[in-house]
Amino acid sequence: MAKTTRGTGEDNRQKILDAAMSLIAENGVDKTSLAMIAKKSGVSKGTLYYYYASKNDLVFDIADFNVDKISSAILSIGNMENGTASWEQLVKAFFDYLLSAEGRNRLHLYLVREAISGNELLQKRFRKTYAQWFSMVEDTYIKHNGNDKDARTKAKFFVAVLEGFILQKLLDVEKIDIEDILKMINKLS
Repeated sequence: MAKTTRGTGEDNRQKILDAAMSLIAENGVDKTSLAMIAKKSGVSKGTLYYYYASKNDLVFDIADFNVDKISSAILSIGNMENGTASWEQLVKAFFDYLLSAEGRNRLHLYLVREAISGNELLQKRFRKTYAQWFSMVEDTYIKHNGNDKDARTKAKFFVAVLEGFILQKLLDVEKIDIEDILKMINKLS
């Protein structure tokens, strides 16, 4: 029997989430079992089941955690230097942050794959998340560039482009030159 550790409820929940995120980023959702997660987190299977009755419940928590991290980053970048950063600085900081988080990006793509594969609850969460991301990018764009009737469309385009670059980076397609991306975005804005 694996040796387990005792901890507070929040400690145990965080250990389980950390272990699950690591294993899913490494192996994918399908190839990660609750037994693997319990072992890596150092909690018993009973403790894991106390917090998460199913792998789906755990995946939902991971999706929420991951989305919250990305959303917090977007908000903090949007409020960079008390809102005095230029649009170019914000875009560069945003790309730098998201493109450097390989583990989180891999996990995000696994969760998107799970949603696309028919997990309706996860699809619903992603629709809500994307709407929030579009709004955050749109608000930041308007704050720095003034009102623009196309701001929402530009925000959707920006998020789509970013996800495309994340995918390319994970596949090691080509080095991504953020300065060239900025020039192109400036031409479009």
